[in-house]
Amino acid sequence: MAEKTLLASLLKVTIFTTAFDYTVALREVLFRYYGAHLPASSLVEVSRLFSPDLHIEIEAIMAL
Repeated sequence: MAEKTLLASLLKVTIFTTAFDYTVALREVLFRYYGAHLPASSLVEVSRLFSPDLHIEIEAIMAL
């Protein structure tokens, strides 16, 4: 789908992390990119992600 979307179109993000130690840095990035358009969100700690090199995975739902 070649629709143009903006971060303001985000409705909800689910963030999976292997350690809550990453949440401070993650929040800084989220506020920098989302600004005043913070979507609803969930934060879930998991034992591992698909790749051992990954520590954070984000699933997003956007309005088109």
